[in-house]
Amino acid sequence: MKRDLWSWFGLSYATWLTLPRIMMHEMPDEWKQKMADLLFEWDETWDSSSVPSPFVTARKNNRFTKWPSWLLNYRHPDKEQINKLRRKP
Repeated sequence: MKRDLWSWFGLSYATWLTLPRIMMHEMPDEWKQKMADLLFEWDETWDSSSVPSPFVTARKNNRFTKWPSWLLNYRHPDKEQINKLRRKP
């Protein structure tokens, strides 16, 4: 299987990635390959299926899904909750 940036996104719309896809594809080929490798490594590390997905928009006054407080509190991370998402080797 070819592991490039396009295959990571697949044929459907990506659930979310808060980097502009169009700008990522303007990066040099070497960067895109490294980014694709990192994204596949991310997927192999975390089971994020229970995490709500964000709605990224440029509109004002739009409503977003409320994130769990433990997921937002980067200054005081809840290691137990975080480790629940880690995939088993």
